[in-house]
Amino acid sequence: MDKPHGTFHIEEKPLPEVKPGQILVKQERTGVCGTCVHMYHGRLPGIKYPIILGHEIVGTIDTLGDGVKADLMGEPIKEGDRVYVLPGLRCGKCYFCSVLGAPNLCTEGGAYGVKPLSDDPLYFTGGYGDYVYLDHPWSKVLKINADPDTAVLLEPFSIGIHALDRVWVKTGSVVAIQGAGAIGLFTLVAARESGAFKTIVLGAPASRLELAKEFGADVTINIEEVPDASQRIELVKSETPGGYGADVVFECAGVPTAVPEGIDMLRRGGTYVVAGHFTDVGEISINPFTHLNNKHITLVGVWGGILPYFVKGKPILESGKYPFKEMVSHILPLDRIGDAMKAISTDYRLDGKEVRKIVIASDL
Repeated sequence: MDKPHGTFHIEEKPLPEVKPGQILVKQERTGVCGTCVHMYHGRLPGIKYPIILGHEIVGTIDTLGDGVKADLMGEPIKEGDRVYVLPGLRCGKCYFCSVLGAPNLCTEGGAYGVKPLSDDPLYFTGGYGDYVYLDHPWSKVLKINADPDTAVLLEPFSIGIHALDRVWVKTGSVVAIQGAGAIGLFTLVAARESGAFKTIVLGAPASRLELAKEFGADVTINIEEVPDASQRIELVKSETPGGYGADVVFECAGVPTAVPEGIDMLRRGGTYVVAGHFTDVGEISINPFTHLNNKHITLVGVWGGILPYFVKGKPILESGKYPFKEMVSHILPLDRIGDAMKAISTDYRLDGKEVRKIVIASDL
């Protein structure tokens, strides 16, 4: 991609020489997520263009450099094995990495498909291509035992698990989730696994909500059929004890106006978690009295997925406990990335079907 709102170009380059300690991965699937779309529109500060997007990457090991014997959990790997590429690249030295133990807040880091640490080489640094070259000391892979259409979902699943790890969802809690995309559905799975008694999912289009029910949502609210925010708030409250509101509300929509609406769905003393804003898409108006102090809420932000959440999510993906593969509605070749960006930027429809999750496949 050459610039914001620009053009995706397909170019052929010679494969790099794989040096000791490094890995060349043949891409099988790369997810198209909301962050990629916002980067296409230039909404993530600090991004240099041109860039190869795509950070939800699963593939097979093409070449192992000398000395690489195992994945990040110590499981032996060999050429041909399916692995998931952890996108985050950390420095391991800054205050957040070394003192606070919060590598997702690293001040010197980057990520495959988001912010490569070097402009040389530019190629093979993102999932929207045939190969990804893991040439950074902090590059990590996880061997994964799942088909590629399921395995590609591990990164967004890590975000859902991270969101739940930031709060205490007690057994019997009522949880509302704003957004029925990948992050919303994976937050739903994490909430159910954490002991939530009732889960309420708000979103659109209808096929996403149908899938939310398959994932165990107790109540779904179609925001296209209920366009009035005040009515949605009352519908959520009507599903809670005493009509007071949800114990925890997760924002997974990436829409600024969802935030005050979600806080209004929350009971007094509840917790609001912002998990859907990884780029700057605008500001909102918050009343410190009515939204924060008087409601006595806990307000939590979530930034990125880190190693523990990939490790926790992998066995759940591999288990087949949930219909993860059904989340993928479109598998497109590299030359249709622009179509994916347009669909997610507009009405979430592509090729006559509602979009749930689009993935890019290098072999099409």
